[in-house]
Amino acid sequence: MDYFSHCQSVEEAKKHYRELLIQYHPDHAGEEGEAITKEIISQFNIFLNGFMSHSFNSYYEDKEWKPGPDAVTPFQEVLQKIIHLDCSIEIIGYWIYCFNSKEVREQLKELGFWFSGKHKAWVYSGKPKKGSQKVEKEKEKHALKAVV
Repeated sequence: MDYFSHCQSVEEAKKHYRELLIQYHPDHAGEEGEAITKEIISQFNIFLNGFMSHSFNSYYEDKEWKPGPDAVTPFQEVLQKIIHLDCSIEIIGYWIYCFNSKEVREQLKELGFWFSGKHKAWVYSGKPKKGSQKVEKEKEKHALKAVV
């Protein structure tokens, strides 16, 4: 059975994934539920990988430069780490936006997200926010000055 063939978005798949895991959890469905749960998890990961590949390909269709197949791997890993969090996730090109995510902000920070006041969301692009290294260098300069 293909559990996610009808899903048109990551949010829809995420919601359906949670419903299925509750329905087929081994505590409710016994040993048969354990095998079904493993299949659901496997299909969910396949859906995410396919959805992300399609998202990247459609974003770069009319662009001269296109990312190589290895360029998506870190993005996939981060998405798989946050997909289970209680927040709204939006993917645009090489950006992940997490809305309504105040409760999970510490987990997002640990993964390299930063808060964008403009978008009112936690944002991830695979690169540290511009200026973050500059701030660290400034702190080091002040520490060095204090020592001298």
